[in-house]
Amino acid sequence: MPGLFNPITIGDSLELRNRINMGALTRNRCINHNKPTEAVVAHYAMRARNGPGLIVGEGTFICPQGSEYPYAPVMYKEEHARAWEKVTDAVHREGGTMFFQAWHAGRLQHEDMPMLKESGFPVQVPSNVPAPGGKFRLLEGVPGYSHNLTEIKDPNEVVEQYKSSARLAKLAGFDGIELVSQGGYLLHSFMMTHTNKRKDSYGGSVKNRCRIVLEIVDALCDIWGPRRIGIKICPTDDVNDSIVSYKELSETYTYLIKEIVARELAYVNLTRRGCVKSRADGLDEMKLHLRPAGKELPPGYDPLKQFGPMIKFPGSKTKLMVNWNFSIEAADKLVKESKIDMVEIGLPFVTNPDLVSRAKNGIPLAENDRGGKVYYGPYSDVNENYNDWPTAAEAVPVKP
Repeated sequence: MPGLFNPITIGDSLELRNRINMGALTRNRCINHNKPTEAVVAHYAMRARNGPGLIVGEGTFICPQGSEYPYAPVMYKEEHARAWEKVTDAVHREGGTMFFQAWHAGRLQHEDMPMLKESGFPVQVPSNVPAPGGKFRLLEGVPGYSHNLTEIKDPNEVVEQYKSSARLAKLAGFDGIELVSQGGYLLHSFMMTHTNKRKDSYGGSVKNRCRIVLEIVDALCDIWGPRRIGIKICPTDDVNDSIVSYKELSETYTYLIKEIVARELAYVNLTRRGCVKSRADGLDEMKLHLRPAGKELPPGYDPLKQFGPMIKFPGSKTKLMVNWNFSIEAADKLVKESKIDMVEIGLPFVTNPDLVSRAKNGIPLAENDRGGKVYYGPYSDVNENYNDWPTAAEAVPVKP
């Protein structure tokens, strides 16, 4: 049986060098009007050079957004696509494959953040249900998430926003596109009963709550074709007010996954956030988060066991990628047991540009010993804590 370091073909024609993928990582480094700079080009090129199978680019907003990340990238004008083209060209020169990640923050915004204030764009939501939490450090008083929400009257307008951004992503030279439908963001908030109170055809039943997600998938298929599209979901999510009952998650994701697989998308990126809170050596060592009364998970619950067989089965064209605290050893075992096709790794790629090489050669991964500012800043130079992590070879002192 193939293992984690063997090649795999996704979407019929995209051959990946191995099955270790670099996940989308918000780094807050697009300081040139939310467009990638040369530092961003260098960052992705360095990681592509060292060999992940697939690189999923950092979450990129499809329209003006007022998120907590003032320098997250956007993709709604041709100038954005041209800036990203430098990134995809660099990745391709290193033999890499890169997908665009389409993102809409939904209610996790504040209308006074510069991009929204300048554009006049509203904080779009399915229903007027403000999110708890948030910390907008750029704003006076450090407020939380907005209470000035605009309910989406015509969801087709959002579908068109995604469609326009997807066209630009193709112009930018990406190899495919991943749709974010987790994390409490816009599409996820349509899917959950406590954030979607609509009385129209986009609220109420499971089918209605998933409608906009599938309409966007179908719109992306018109541009990319289904074999170049992935979707990221997290049934057990527990961030940004996204915890739902076991009954609700079972019903919602059983329906959604069946619809996705029927469309023969390239892959499902199944995240198990909300089930584990520390790096696990294997699935048997998973630790459950404490969840509110009525929203507990069954003892030892593993979304991979429930939903994995719905995605990966004989004859399925949709590959199964998993995410969240899988060790290399555990993921390799799952690939060899034919339970998954690929693993996505996130934060370790921050400190290990040569992660795949380290894993293949049994070299320990470098840990973050610089603190939390590494991920989103602040930084005095955009390359700081971004492009200054050595490979294992570079970290070895040269003998005199």
